[in-house]
Amino acid sequence: MPNAPERARRLLRTERTCTLATASADGVPEAATVRFVTDGELNVQITTESPYRKYENMTENPRVAVVVDGDDNLQLEGVAREVFGDDAAAIRSNYVDKYGHSAYLDNDESVFFEIETDWARLLVDGSFPPTHEMVLGEGETDPHGSRSN
Repeated sequence: MPNAPERARRLLRTERTCTLATASADGVPEAATVRFVTDGELNVQITTESPYRKYENMTENPRVAVVVDGDDNLQLEGVAREVFGDDAAAIRSNYVDKYGHSAYLDNDESVFFEIETDWARLLVDGSFPPTHEMVLGEGETDPHGSRSN
């Protein structure tokens, strides 16, 4: 069986949507299902529109969380930054390769963000208690380990 980083990268290549969690500067949360592409590692790129709440959230508070759910479940955290020029064109091209052409990509209000992942955890077994493997960063792989019964 592939190791956790290989499984995480495969999941990012094959899944078509993720849940993106953002928060405003004053902490109001939002979660949205979005299409995404990846750089082949653990970084995620998304497109959105400038009038959307997630755009404002990511420009005011760039810390985000992402969940990709498929054969495996991957939790990511990182920093979102809006990209322009050649970087945006490359993401746009990756979107077309993965999803086909969409008028959404040509919209004047469409923008691109890259999420540089600095923490990632893969759910290995979802039964209770769940088993996780760290993919990137440090942290508790057993979220229930510190609880006392």
